[in-house]
Amino acid sequence: MSAAGIAILALVTLVFVGISWASWKCYCLFHRGGRRIFAAIAIGSNLFWLVLPFIVTSRLSGWFRVTRSILAPPWFYWITFSLLHVSVIALVAIVWFFVARKKERLAQFGRIVSELFFVAFGIITVVGFVQALVPISVERVPVTLAGLPPELRGMRIALISDLHVGLFSRPGRLARISRAVMEQRPDHVVVAGDFLDDDPYFVPKFLRGLEPIGAGTPITAVLGNHEMYGEPRSVIRQLKRTRVRLLVNEGTGVLRGQTVLWLAGVSDYAGRDALKPDIDAALRGRPDGAPVIVISHQPRVFPEAVARRIPLVLAGHSHGGQFGIRWLGWSLAGVFIPYDMGLFQKEATQMYVTTGAGYWLVPVRFGMSPEVVMIELK
Repeated sequence: MSAAGIAILALVTLVFVGISWASWKCYCLFHRGGRRIFAAIAIGSNLFWLVLPFIVTSRLSGWFRVTRSILAPPWFYWITFSLLHVSVIALVAIVWFFVARKKERLAQFGRIVSELFFVAFGIITVVGFVQALVPISVERVPVTLAGLPPELRGMRIALISDLHVGLFSRPGRLARISRAVMEQRPDHVVVAGDFLDDDPYFVPKFLRGLEPIGAGTPITAVLGNHEMYGEPRSVIRQLKRTRVRLLVNEGTGVLRGQTVLWLAGVSDYAGRDALKPDIDAALRGRPDGAPVIVISHQPRVFPEAVARRIPLVLAGHSHGGQFGIRWLGWSLAGVFIPYDMGLFQKEATQMYVTTGAGYWLVPVRFGMSPEVVMIELK
């Protein structure tokens, strides 16, 4: 790691440790009991900062694999909690200063709000934990494409993404997702990246999870940013000569009757050098007149697809922020990115963004149950 990288990492660590300290002080201001428990949770959750420099600078190994899997989830969960906690208390303090500072002390004024915050955060955690690990929703999405050849009409493509297979991914859960795919009787299965949680060690586990998908059902995949964060070339090597056709800036023709559908797999935007995304390379070799579906982990490929008048893009990446209200079409991810979930259209191009079938680090998906998407071409 460069000197600049070390300085940035140190600064980020200091900032978030400072936020943890502020969260501790806020707790002490409003609550008398449980202070030692709160402090122990805060200290334990911050231990990941001690090993993060080694994980950033070292190759993935067995020791770091276990350490990361154990320490990273509470670390990320604590970061989320402490940021929200300090923000809520800061708002309470502002209201108190302008409204009630002459009538009562801040500790009295904000105690109920602080208690409500803990209750709400606890409820969201429990419900989100169950939603992340138990249900699997099936989204059936008919997509109408102008000029679709008759032989491709009714073709069913199952889309899954963001499995994030890692140390704690349950084989039974992965198999259940695959069985949910097969229950929809797809003609083709697409895995839109982040099928691993960084570490190529888990490629065999990912492949075993796909076994319930019948051997007669083709599977096509692309790399996501988390494959890039680990060792993407190891992933590419391991998937060769397996049933998963991994497309890295390349395309493949799917024959239905006498008609070819071209699947163009774009590499992820976290890729470097030869692994940088190249949509033109993915389109190279396409038969004249063959309809195209671009597969990309990140929805940011959409403008390039629109410029090339690609009929359909399939993507993932957002997770819906793992927090949202699906039936209102709102997700936390939508606050940060323009294409967060569902079907989008611009000019002649449509894109479906799945919220994924897994979770990242923390097994909490409040209002965003894991999904399998069934695209039916019309």
